[in-house]
Amino acid sequence: MKIPSGYTIRFPREGGPPGEHGSVAFNGRYWKMFNKVDAKARAQLEAAMRTWCRFGPMDMPDSKFKFEGRHRKGGKNIRIDTFKGWQVRFYGTTVEVKGKAMFLVTEADLAKKQKAADETKLQHAAEVAAELIKEAEK
Repeated sequence: MKIPSGYTIRFPREGGPPGEHGSVAFNGRYWKMFNKVDAKARAQLEAAMRTWCRFGPMDMPDSKFKFEGRHRKGGKNIRIDTFKGWQVRFYGTTVEVKGKAMFLVTEADLAKKQKAADETKLQHAAEVAAELIKEAEK
């Protein structure tokens, strides 16, 4: 798979090569949202994303990176995970690009107040991810 149209690698370095494990890519909309996040939450998210890029998700606590479930969309079984900061969540899926993992941000919740993930946002994240994967397979 290649990086989807409109997405840019932002971590570990903007536009740069992936880390040892992989990279995190945003489209323009979610990158703008990321930059509007409170400084404390943004710092937490950046640290979590850089750690994921270097080591992967295996030893990351649920307070930083969490599996949110699988969703059946467009004939695909889509895994959705989330990067978490102070009352902020960035949802997405992981795909393989040039032999490395790439987390594609497909939804955001900038006003996270409840403990559980917003089901509407999870469904939207899965729908967007399914479309990106479908587009890449053409």
